[in-house]
Amino acid sequence: MVIADRFKSRPGAETVRLPSGGEMTLAVEHAAAILVNEQTAFRVVCTPELLPQLALGRLLTEGWITCADEVEQIAVCAEGLKVSVHLTHPLEAAVAAGQEVPSCCTDNLTVASPVKLRPLAPVPQREIPDEWVETLAAAMGDELPLYRATHAVHSCFVLRDGKILYQCEDLGRHNALDKAVGWALAEGVQLGECVLYTSGRVPVDMVRKAIRAGVPALVSKTMPTVQSLELAEAYGLKLLIRKKK
Repeated sequence: MVIADRFKSRPGAETVRLPSGGEMTLAVEHAAAILVNEQTAFRVVCTPELLPQLALGRLLTEGWITCADEVEQIAVCAEGLKVSVHLTHPLEAAVAAGQEVPSCCTDNLTVASPVKLRPLAPVPQREIPDEWVETLAAAMGDELPLYRATHAVHSCFVLRDGKILYQCEDLGRHNALDKAVGWALAEGVQLGECVLYTSGRVPVDMVRKAIRAGVPALVSKTMPTVQSLELAEAYGLKLLIRKKK
């Protein structure tokens, strides 16, 4: 897989002057289209960092691909308005006609004609030591730079063997998770050996993303819904709740 990123991303936050004369640091919204085999598949509203990782993670967690080997190239234009993903195979169209479908809390949309999504599969089973969860909770308690500056973003961590490999922030919890998953995927990390930590709520769509990522456990500081618990149990995903210190 080749990643050609020509976009010089803006900082994730900017300091603006208020009418009162004071100043405040605010998160930056960036809009981009993700094209798959030259067809627009998603529109995302995100922070401007890690666009290739966001695209790769989104394709995996939404069921468009099952592994990085299906991706031949990811290219980001100089303006960062288009992320073009070329797969090693054509996409199989779904039977139903496509429509725009909201896919996140930040106005993200699935805009392509729906493809035939990969079915959910049981996740690998492994014990998750308590100290791994404590490591994630402590890291979340330390807070990442963009959150410290703005208090207006979500975070997602990827942990393997008790060590945090990746830390991602974004306006939306879905985007943050997709960036973290895509980063691991791009670097050949076996997600079946990893644990995800999300700062956001855990509704069904977040559980579905974790299952498609193939991680054995998803940790959050908030409670899941009944439907989330049912879906996680059906596919063997451990949902662990641990508030930051």
